[in-house]
Amino acid sequence: MLPIPSFRLSPAVLLLTCAILANPSFAIESVLSESDAMADLKAVQAILVSKCIDCHGADEQNADVRLDQLSTDLVSDPKGAETWHDALGAIQRGEMPPDDAAPLTTAERQVLAGWISNQLNRLTAARKATGGRVVLRRMNRQEYQNTMVDLLGVELNYTENLPPDSVSEEGFMNNGSALRMSALQLEYYLQAARRGLKSAITEGPAPEPFSHSASESVSDKKKDHWTTRLGRNGRFVARVPEFPDTGAFEIRVKAHAEIPPEAPLPIMQVQFGFRSDVRAPAKIVAVTEVANEESKEFVFRARLEEYPIQSRTQSKYPGMLIWIDNVYQDGKRAPKPVQIKEQVEGKKKPVTRLHYPEDPEFPKIVIEEVSFKAPVFASWPPKHSQDILPRQPDSPSDQRQAASEAIDRFLPRVFRRPIQDQERDLFLNYYDTVRQSEESFVAAMREVFAMALIAPDFLYLAEPSSQQHTITDDQLACRLSYFLWSTMPDPQLFELAKTGQLHRPEVLSEQVQRMLADDRASRFLDSFSKQWLDLAGVDRVAINPEYYPGFDNALKPLLQRETQAFFAEIVRQDLPATQLLVADFTMMNQALAKHYGIDDGPRGTSFQRVSWGPLSSRGGLLGQGAILMANSTGEDSHPIKRAVWIRDRLLDDPPAPPPPDVPDLDQDLPELASLPLKDQLKLHLENDACADCHQALDPWGVALDSFGATGLLREKIIRLNPKDRKKRLQHDVDDAVTLPDGTDVKGIAELRQYLVDQQSKAFARALSKRMLSYALGRSLEFSDEETVEQLTQQFIAADYQISELVRLIVCSDPFQR
Repeated sequence: MLPIPSFRLSPAVLLLTCAILANPSFAIESVLSESDAMADLKAVQAILVSKCIDCHGADEQNADVRLDQLSTDLVSDPKGAETWHDALGAIQRGEMPPDDAAPLTTAERQVLAGWISNQLNRLTAARKATGGRVVLRRMNRQEYQNTMVDLLGVELNYTENLPPDSVSEEGFMNNGSALRMSALQLEYYLQAARRGLKSAITEGPAPEPFSHSASESVSDKKKDHWTTRLGRNGRFVARVPEFPDTGAFEIRVKAHAEIPPEAPLPIMQVQFGFRSDVRAPAKIVAVTEVANEESKEFVFRARLEEYPIQSRTQSKYPGMLIWIDNVYQDGKRAPKPVQIKEQVEGKKKPVTRLHYPEDPEFPKIVIEEVSFKAPVFASWPPKHSQDILPRQPDSPSDQRQAASEAIDRFLPRVFRRPIQDQERDLFLNYYDTVRQSEESFVAAMREVFAMALIAPDFLYLAEPSSQQHTITDDQLACRLSYFLWSTMPDPQLFELAKTGQLHRPEVLSEQVQRMLADDRASRFLDSFSKQWLDLAGVDRVAINPEYYPGFDNALKPLLQRETQAFFAEIVRQDLPATQLLVADFTMMNQALAKHYGIDDGPRGTSFQRVSWGPLSSRGGLLGQGAILMANSTGEDSHPIKRAVWIRDRLLDDPPAPPPPDVPDLDQDLPELASLPLKDQLKLHLENDACADCHQALDPWGVALDSFGATGLLREKIIRLNPKDRKKRLQHDVDDAVTLPDGTDVKGIAELRQYLVDQQSKAFARALSKRMLSYALGRSLEFSDEETVEQLTQQFIAADYQISELVRLIVCSDPFQR
């Protein structure tokens, strides 16, 4: 309780702190310095006495709230915590004290609201605290997909029925506290396991492959342009009359390009499916640019199980179809076909047909030949089948021995560790049971392995222990592989774990270097950057065509890809992480170069490093379209969202959430639309509760106001007139601001330089903290502060090299415990 008006402070610890210390896992992060604690509570006590106790004390309890005896043991008294929470809301809304009482001064409100907020935050942290233990977590969708492919050796979509992953408070989708499991979800895991094993483990003699080739297009629909020359219009279609229902298939396309000078590269899209009465079910097999002007063979492989297969009884449009298109677009329409008459042998009258004129300036793809083959295999049974089930004996007595051998071989890879005798016996006994009802040895083994693939030791990254300890080499191999590759350990990691060498610092450092150089490291680079920088925010913004009539939503994934590729370039080239803030280059392809107005950019779909040149002032993350668009309204910039993003993602200094019931500024209001941005933001400062935060927040976002919602530079801010949507309101861009520490900056160029010059340590700490959280798969706690500070210092000393930060994290105590 908080005694009022008399108050005596413990000589060592605050009374409130003592209450929270009852929770041992929260003890360390609850201790404050005695001098700070005394000042805080004395100030709170004085405010409550002077402004609150008259209405909420011994004599009177308005709204049945009594503050002089309100419990401060928030951990064991949830009702008291709720009362403090309600009181905070009333203070922030300006409802307490009431109008007929003396109001809180700005300083008093800040002290009281700040004290309550801090205690509630500590309560939340106390309930979440694990004492630094890694939270038992299941694999997320990406990890599960990659692991199933690596484990079974068959490329299928194993996650198609799984629910989306939840996002943690830090923005990560690999946080154990956010990854749930349900009975229905477990059923989907079982379905995926059975489907994968049916494709992975083959039985019976080798099937006879079907093959077909075509050098001329068939007509899928009479009215369309079927041709071997694919320009602005035209499509090539090959019909496959015979085909299997399952197995790997291969499509080979021999083609070349005709590319006019200075023209971009054509883009070939290959689809596979069939024609029905009303539609053409199909899926894309591949999309690739065609840069060769000489004949070249393109080879695409996939599995029939992933594609719509025609019913065998359907006869109107028999056979599977391969569609090939040139999907490059430059925004211009294809020329309309014209009718021409030509004399056909055997016909008395000329025949009218459509002629499709070619555009000589448009890049074209010329199809020479298309071939199809299925099923495709190098040996039978295929290697992936033999890896899982090496022997398929006919003798029932020999089958049980083969089952035991297969279990011994497969289960350690499934569980990512050596298995115990009782585990082997459990699955062998299960084989004995299901073999009685299954029609074959292979069918029984598929079911045995399906049960293993829904076991907790597979679906979860399990590290069973009753207390903290240094993890085993097997567990370290898993942590390392899921951190950097989002999948199970490879044979080299398994072998190092088996021989007990992985914990050796020099071996661990070598493995980090090897894994970062591997193509699979792109999973870490892409996933971490997307989640750390909240690139998914692009998909949450709808670009208003009234403001941006020419914007193509197909650019959204390209904008996200730009930032991911930019982060990967910084890491792979061992550039200092500060280049994320100030680099004068970015990564883009032809479509993005066009969006940014760069005429001499890349010609194709692949992302390349491109200097900003005259636009170099927009370099770094703050000038990239994904960041700017994700933190916009879709009509205009959103300085507050952009400011929150900078403070949260780059500086690890997120502002407090806004008080309840405080509406956003509605720019559709006529009185607001006519005001320049800074005048609109001044309205926040009229509310004392808002002013406390916005004075230190708004400048960060205003400095980026030279960029509109689509991430393009502008000199004028254009708004629709709410009274007449056909008219426009214009304001000059004013991006000169004074930052909270008193530094004056004008626009993005000076802001990004300020971040490097004055906030580089805060940025290094933010990146270290986020990457450690991602690597551990859990939220960080107070007990991690020492590690974060140590990582930050070492990261800075290593010239901000991200690859070194990765190594430091892997070698850190939290990662190995």
